[in-house]
Amino acid sequence: YDEKLIQYNFGAMKWTWDDDAVNSKIVTDNVASVLVDKMNRLQEDTQKMLMVASCLGASFKVSAIVEVMKNISDGEIRSSMRSSSSSILTGSFLLNEGESFASRDGSVSSFASSIKEFEEEGLVEMDNETGRFVHNQVQSAAFELISPEQRNSFRAKIGSTLLNTLSPDELETNLFEVVGLLNCAASET
Repeated sequence: YDEKLIQYNFGAMKWTWDDDAVNSKIVTDNVASVLVDKMNRLQEDTQKMLMVASCLGASFKVSAIVEVMKNISDGEIRSSMRSSSSSILTGSFLLNEGESFASRDGSVSSFASSIKEFEEEGLVEMDNETGRFVHNQVQSAAFELISPEQRNSFRAKIGSTLLNTLSPDELETNLFEVVGLLNCAASET
């Protein structure tokens, strides 16, 4: 009623509503929870990459995700997940607690299946080496994969990793994003 989706028509002496508007409102309110549920069914490696991508912004470079995944241990990423399982099993091989996600094969191709999965699921559009979330609610849902208590420290780790691994030219191009991520550490104090 407050949103004017349903109104009383005094002339006809009955309630009236727009079926399409009511149905779209119900769907819109549930979009975020549907997206989070969908993402929770993705492979764990894909979820981790989506978490990182969500911190980088609405659009992101695949190379930046790869750098983060190569330089932050699987255990650190796993501990930042909203619901983490106890075993450290990713893909078809077991990782040791301190081992990096990409330590077996540091190439971009080692991440291809995860990138392909979130593109095929309609969550991200890819254009060469740049990805873009198809909607801000998709990015928000990916961010929801990160434990609320760990969000600032996770984003700060990503910022620190990018600061230490990007070339000077890449850092200049991404300066505001990196600084924004690093500022998350300051907000924890």
